[in-house]
Amino acid sequence: MRSSAIGEDGEHASFAGQYESILNVQGLEQLQSAIEQCVASLHSDRADAYQHDQHIAPATMCVVVQKMVDAAVAGVLFTVDPVSNRYDRLVIDAVAGLGEALVSGEATPDHYEFDESGTLCYSEVVNDSPLLADDQQQLLISQARAAAQQAGQPLDMEWAIDGAGQLYWVQARPITTLASDLREQDTVVPPQDIVTRCNIGEMMPGACCPLTLSVTGRGIEQGMQHMHVSYAGRPAITDDWTQVAISHGQMFINMTGGAVASASVMGIDVESQGQSLCGRVVPGLQGPPPRPLPIRLLGFARLLKYILGADKAINTFRTELDSFSINTSGDSAAVLQAINTALPVLHRAYWVHLQSSATSGFSGAVLHVMLARGPGDEADHESEAARLLAGAKDVESAVLVEQLDDIARGIAGLERDTAEAFCELSPAEALAWLGDKTTSDIANAFDAFLERHGHRGYRELCVRQPSWSQHPESLVSTLQASVKARLAGATDDVSPTAINLDELSRGLRWILPKAHNAIRRREATKSMLVKATHTLSEAYHVLGQRLVAKGVLKDSDQVFFFSHAELQSLTNDAHSEESDWANIADRRRMALAFQNQIEFEEICYGPPQPIDKRTRAHDEDGQIRGRAVSRGVAEGPARVAHSVEEASALEPGEILVAPITDVGWTPYFNLIAGLVTDIGSSVSHGAVIAREYGLPAIVNTREGTRRITTGDLIRLDADNGTVEVLQCSAGSAGTPSTTDNTTDSEARSNPR
Repeated sequence: MRSSAIGEDGEHASFAGQYESILNVQGLEQLQSAIEQCVASLHSDRADAYQHDQHIAPATMCVVVQKMVDAAVAGVLFTVDPVSNRYDRLVIDAVAGLGEALVSGEATPDHYEFDESGTLCYSEVVNDSPLLADDQQQLLISQARAAAQQAGQPLDMEWAIDGAGQLYWVQARPITTLASDLREQDTVVPPQDIVTRCNIGEMMPGACCPLTLSVTGRGIEQGMQHMHVSYAGRPAITDDWTQVAISHGQMFINMTGGAVASASVMGIDVESQGQSLCGRVVPGLQGPPPRPLPIRLLGFARLLKYILGADKAINTFRTELDSFSINTSGDSAAVLQAINTALPVLHRAYWVHLQSSATSGFSGAVLHVMLARGPGDEADHESEAARLLAGAKDVESAVLVEQLDDIARGIAGLERDTAEAFCELSPAEALAWLGDKTTSDIANAFDAFLERHGHRGYRELCVRQPSWSQHPESLVSTLQASVKARLAGATDDVSPTAINLDELSRGLRWILPKAHNAIRRREATKSMLVKATHTLSEAYHVLGQRLVAKGVLKDSDQVFFFSHAELQSLTNDAHSEESDWANIADRRRMALAFQNQIEFEEICYGPPQPIDKRTRAHDEDGQIRGRAVSRGVAEGPARVAHSVEEASALEPGEILVAPITDVGWTPYFNLIAGLVTDIGSSVSHGAVIAREYGLPAIVNTREGTRRITTGDLIRLDADNGTVEVLQCSAGSAGTPSTTDNTTDSEARSNPR
């Protein structure tokens, strides 16, 4: 006897376990009683409370009479994995006997996960042999997918197989609270292409909202295509995705698309491309057959012209950016039209930034070649390059830190009670304190900082992420941490060792000033690029407000969960209703949380596949290796921070371990004793700032945040490019030198 209330098992509320279903009913008397129990459960205390919490109107009860299956094995099947929200996974749980033991939690099931081809990709089997044979697994998969296709939505299904091997489906309902498909915004990645998160993961750490994918992703694609038009023989910029790939809400660089330049430009090859992006040669990466020598020589000449033309391009764009604004008056259609007109400015910002980055990469490569001719091994050459590059002065991102340090130093220099009280204020209260003109020097310095750097911030190329000027409280939190560190005795004003050019070879004396200038140029154009992005971000915020006023969206943040092209359709749709567009945005916003939990290998062959941490093997080598970008050795407690919010817990003397750092992290660099990141290069943001502060730093460890736990005592040896866990913190899952820090369930491999 199965209760089946009107409105039960909808897309938004399942009512699972709220109403009664009764098994093994025999005879008319039991039938009568079971029906009454099912009907009465409509108004049970738990059902009434559930309806109240879910804001659902009272339902009407129906009762379904089903033949009882004498199950040898039974269970549930989800055509989409409701835990990871992966639409490319089908999940089966099976127990011996009736499925009631599974639903009630009395029995631990066999667990199976299958990919889109029906291949078993993960399983946990309770006993020595699985409950389901291979043919039974495939029968369940084929019939369930047929049912989901007919239903037009993912399904949560209950099934039973009797002693004779007959399969019965006893219930099917929509999977509730399911986010949108994590691959909804994916671009096509041919199976022969090689893509990487290296480099682009520094610019765009983590997953991005759909609007950022369509705006920033297209901007990067435009900039890289512009490079190839300039010197690599590409005929024109197109709307194709050839340089950037999108998968599961994250951006990748298509190395195969970039490798086409090697065919037309002398001096460009796939080995140097791998070194530039990933810090190593990428196995299997191949470019097309080289074109005739005259064409490649001409390509090299165009490359030099492209590099030497960077200063002129920067000055021209700086003039354009100084007068760049977006008129956000008018209705939603007018605002969107103004944004359409402004988008080419963002594309030109990417053209200029990538052109300046090319000069930095070119001069850095020449520097490494010169050092490689000298004594020592590769590690020595990397360390010496880091030391020499640290001499760059007036680097925009370093100036930003110095100015913020000046403000923190000024506050810490006040009466101690006053400085301590500032640290204890809420961010909003501290912001008001900074605006109090009674501390005029500090207030003026803070205003001047926001005037120059207010467009910067954490994840600053994401159009959804607020900048410091839009959300100054986030900046104030880091300022409070910096003041607190100074009051605790932390020292700053650490400078790298000065470089005596007279001690260098003639070649190094020639290239080093050019390399320093390239670093300054690269950081300056990064700031210009962020400013253009910030201006567009503010306009999109206004568009969101207009669409809320129009009744299309529930809140202005929902505007960021549509691509730019979709916003055109949404704004022009005269018959749009809030529920349709708002529900789409809500499900995509829910999907973003799942996408941010996904990790990928740094290099993917074909369409990227998320890493399954449960099957990841333990690394027997105790040392974590990476690329040393700022020399020195440090020992201290680790602080693992996956976001700038988590970094606010930093204490003076800790070693920061993060996936990657951008400008939003820089205020914390005066607290830390060293830096370890999962990805990065010698010219990434963390590397540049670490060198300015004289901090030992290692990037591109690939697994630092996975193998290190907050509180672990670690040794960071940036002279040799290694990190070692000396002592695990209390509660750490690992042991010294070999800690993996995954849970037991994550570490279990497929028993089959």
